[in-house]
Amino acid sequence: MILAACSNVPVAEPVATPTKGGIKFKNTVVSLTFDDGDADNYTVRPVLAQNNLHATFYIVSGFTNTNGYMTSDQLRSLYSDGNEIGGHTVNHTKLTKENDDNLIKSEICRDRSNLMAYGFEVTSFAYPYGYYDERVKQAVHDCGYNNARVVSGGLNTIPPNDAYTLPALPYIMSDTKFAKMSRYVKDVENEGGGWAIFIFHHVCDGCDKFAVDLYTFTKFSNWLGTQQANNGLIIKTIDEVIGGEVKPPVIP
Repeated sequence: MILAACSNVPVAEPVATPTKGGIKFKNTVVSLTFDDGDADNYTVRPVLAQNNLHATFYIVSGFTNTNGYMTSDQLRSLYSDGNEIGGHTVNHTKLTKENDDNLIKSEICRDRSNLMAYGFEVTSFAYPYGYYDERVKQAVHDCGYNNARVVSGGLNTIPPNDAYTLPALPYIMSDTKFAKMSRYVKDVENEGGGWAIFIFHHVCDGCDKFAVDLYTFTKFSNWLGTQQANNGLIIKTIDEVIGGEVKPPVIP
């Protein structure tokens, strides 16, 4: 395998300094991904920056600048920090439920064009609800994306077997604790290494079953930052792992 100034942040318990017996990472890459562009996702911006972490935010462009979702200016701020902005369709459409291939391509291509119009280099896509088939995969490719993520399946190799069906770890839910998230990462290394993609949705305390509270996310980020700085763990965005040229927008 090849491995390729903030405020209002909750104070999580400090991460212990690495000791002789601590885990050393040699073959593990982690990617943090956020789906949908919910407004509460913006609260992780200072947490990521303080720990020198970058994430991939998959954005439903038709929801941007509407109630409950991030604004285009907030997305630009995340992007300026080094985070990646990816596509997630215009309307969070269940693509495999659509019979009209033109509509499928429109949802995927227009989403990417919308995001690129904000000034982002957009190369990564996530299938809403994880729904995909061969015609959807082809549309993602034809719209200029270099990769696409699903919602299950476990670990990836680098390079992946199929860049348009990148598997991920189980959803982070409201009852997923720090110990479980850190164990996911340590288990990857202990089992020989690989690429682990985390999926987050809401960032809040009890607002949704697909949520992580900010305290837990901060604690996890502090731990990831320490492992990255001292113990060899690699944190990358999806685009940083996959690479590839940024293709021009496609008008369906």
